[in-house]
Amino acid sequence: DQCDYQAVSYQTLYVHKRTIHIGVRYPCDQCDYVATQFNNLKSHREGKHESGSHTCDQCEYIAKRSDSLRRHKKTKHDGVRYRCDQCDYFTVGSGHLKQHIQSKHEGIRYPCDQSEY
Repeated sequence: DQCDYQAVSYQTLYVHKRTIHIGVRYPCDQCDYVATQFNNLKSHREGKHESGSHTCDQCEYIAKRSDSLRRHKKTKHDGVRYRCDQCDYFTVGSGHLKQHIQSKHEGIRYPCDQSEY
C-alpha cells in the first residue's frame, strides 16, 4: 500500500520520509530524549543541558536558547512581520508566509511516494 501522507512543504515531506520510512533518530547523549531532526536535538541540548542564558540588549528579556532570543528581537524590536494578503495570518519569516499561502490558499501538497510504513 502507498503511504497517504501529504506535506505542506517539500522540507516537511523530506523530514517525514527520513523519520517514518528510514527511521532516522538523534538521541541526546545526556538524557533519554530522542529527536527526529538534528535542529530539535540542538535546541533540546541548549534549553535543557547548557547553563548559558541569552539576554536581550534592548530590554530585560532572557532566553534559554539563542534562536528564541533572535525570534524575540525580530518580533518585539525590529517589527518584522510578513502578512498574508488573503487572511489575518502573519509571521516573522518570509518562507513561512510562502508556505502558508501555498498550503492554505493554493492547496499545494507534497504527497509521499513511499510504501505504507
